[in-house]
Amino acid sequence: MAVSPEEKLLQLAAWVERVIFYSLLGTFFLVVTVQFVLSYPQPQHWLYTRFGDTLEPLPVMAVGEVGEETARIKLKILGHQALRHAYVMVGQRRITNFQEAEIEIIVNKDEEISIDGSFYKRPLTFQVTSVSPGVLSPLIGQEVTTWGSRESLGKVKLNQSS
Repeated sequence: MAVSPEEKLLQLAAWVERVIFYSLLGTFFLVVTVQFVLSYPQPQHWLYTRFGDTLEPLPVMAVGEVGEETARIKLKILGHQALRHAYVMVGQRRITNFQEAEIEIIVNKDEEISIDGSFYKRPLTFQVTSVSPGVLSPLIGQEVTTWGSRESLGKVKLNQSS
């Protein structure tokens, strides 16, 4: 029995319709899966470090020049050698990560310093090991502990008479 051209056209249309339907269904499940996976911080950080260009940490001395309104602050990780995915934040900007166990940053007066340890789901403790002369806050020895969160060290305060 020979198939007429109209029936061939209908079969082709049905086949194209099935291909489009299953393609859309597969795309929908792919989008839902990607959204679910990216709701966790570890895959987000992995993708940012592999393919992102703006979220990579800047050099350690990236902020400001040393002057009257700036301060040098050294931060150290307690109990760990290095944590690539823990970041020092000044305001909302990532300044550097803890590639080394101890880092030094330069910040301006009244800028807020915080530590972003949201990548790690365990407690991490960071300590201020030294500050330049005339810095009233943060204090030497001040500690902050993150547990999958971002924690503030406070705003930089300078002694006005120094």
